[in-house]
Amino acid sequence: MMSETKSSKDISAGPWQRQFDAAYDFPTTPVTTKVAFCTTPRCGSHFLGHRLHGTGAFGYPLEYLNPGNWHVWEKRAGPTPPLDYIKSVRTGPNGVFSVKLHHEHLAAFLKQEVAPLDYKFIHLQRRDLMKQAISFARAQQTGAWISDMPEKAAGSYDWSLITDKMDAISRGNADWQSFLSSMGIQPLQLYYEDVVADASAAIAQIADYLGVAMDSVVTTATTFTPQQQKKTAQAADWLSRYQSDSRAALAQGRSVAGFSHPTNATIWRGRTTRVAKKLRQKAGL
Repeated sequence: MMSETKSSKDISAGPWQRQFDAAYDFPTTPVTTKVAFCTTPRCGSHFLGHRLHGTGAFGYPLEYLNPGNWHVWEKRAGPTPPLDYIKSVRTGPNGVFSVKLHHEHLAAFLKQEVAPLDYKFIHLQRRDLMKQAISFARAQQTGAWISDMPEKAAGSYDWSLITDKMDAISRGNADWQSFLSSMGIQPLQLYYEDVVADASAAIAQIADYLGVAMDSVVTTATTFTPQQQKKTAQAADWLSRYQSDSRAALAQGRSVAGFSHPTNATIWRGRTTRVAKKLRQKAGL
């Protein structure tokens, strides 16, 4: 197994690699409470996760099941099953283990976790879908997914990309709601806007939901405090342009976020199907 010292030295060179650093590990503690944050990209989960880690009361909520991250954890884990290893180093001193999951990580989570429904679920959403989609699109273009990550490329307005991100976020949240409802799970519902307005209140709400006594937790773990990303004139400009372009697209009979305009071919196939059905009914078929 990769040693803690070597792990810390080799993979802590940049903002993304920092999450794997042994400096952020906890001493091994038996897991007593398991928490899954149900998220979508750019919903504020990075900001909240690090604030929770800083308290020492919630483990270290990260995207462990993200395929790119999982590959690194497999190397750190060596012969130990990766999720077991992650729990051994990222469970807080009070026995709380937390994981962040986008819906596309759910299949891997269900495969790796032997008791997935033993988790407490927290659904974090963002009320302003438009701003979330713009943030998602810009992060993909620039490569800057967290506040202190340098941009590798410039962002440029792209109506189609923002539309794709809006639909992806909507599907992600809807799929989470469907899955949780089908399992009879009532998650704690949180919103990005409330978290950034009063992070302490959000943390207290989470602690109450989990039954975590904050005053009994003491941590000596290394912490990282992310900065809330600043609002930019560019983002405001993109929002205005996007809404204007979307209205124009709808007026032109084109598809927009949340609505796929039927093509002539689709309409023709539908009519042909209905005519064929009527003919079969008349023929007694």
